Amino acid sequence: MTTHLAAKPAGTPTWIDVASPDAAAARAFYQAVFGWEYDIGPAEYGGYTTARLGTRTVAGLLGDAPEPAPPAWNLYFATHDIDADVARAIALGATVIAPAVVVGDFGSMAVCQDPTGAVFCLWQAGSHIGAQVTDEPGAAGWYELYSTNAQQARDFYTALLGASANPMPGGMEYYVLNHGDTPICGIMQIDPAWGDFHPHWITYFIVANADETVATVKAHGGKIMGPIEDSPFGRIAALADSGGANFKIVEPPAR
Repeated sequence: MTTHLAAKPAGTPTWIDVASPDAAAARAFYQAVFGWEYDIGPAEYGGYTTARLGTRTVAGLLGDAPEPAPPAWNLYFATHDIDADVARAIALGATVIAPAVVVGDFGSMAVCQDPTGAVFCLWQAGSHIGAQVTDEPGAAGWYELYSTNAQQARDFYTALLGASANPMPGGMEYYVLNHGDTPICGIMQIDPAWGDFHPHWITYFIVANADETVATVKAHGGKIMGPIEDSPFGRIAALADSGGANFKIVEPPAR
């Protein structure tokens, strides 16, 4: 369990938010699944909603838009100089989808696409430091990139984020990115046998009981995308919310 009281170090995950075709339905879904409470922003910010576990911020939900974005969870990496990091991303082969923009006194954000086609975001904190809680039930615990070229993605993100990468032992091509001694995210090679599987980042949320969470997801209009699987890291399930955005859950092993 981790509570964050200050902006995250540059090059580390700092915030997540979800785009959904129905903001009210998304709020109801995640409140049922994770127990989130909400602060709904004013119209000038498009009804952007901040989700909380108690008093601590955990994630964002985009408001209804005239042309809603495809349902997806977005990952933001912290930066202390967003203009320099956007320029660095471009030099490393990224495409800018939305250039850096100041969001009131909250901070500045940019949206990019990495050289393998996955979308990611950058966030330079102002008053909004990102998630104030991670690594406990209802909060994010891990972030994973599915890439059509895991080695190219590894080289891009290690250069952009100032990270190192270690291959995970085993039969699949998987790299763990580390910021100093701290693991921050993973990169997995997409298997052609998966079919039409596009590059994207996915967030793992910590849960106390994977089986109960899956049942709640299904009862509130979500879907399970495969069997619940046991792993050295806990019981894991791939899910989609009521609007179609994919995410995963993990029930950590008992200590």
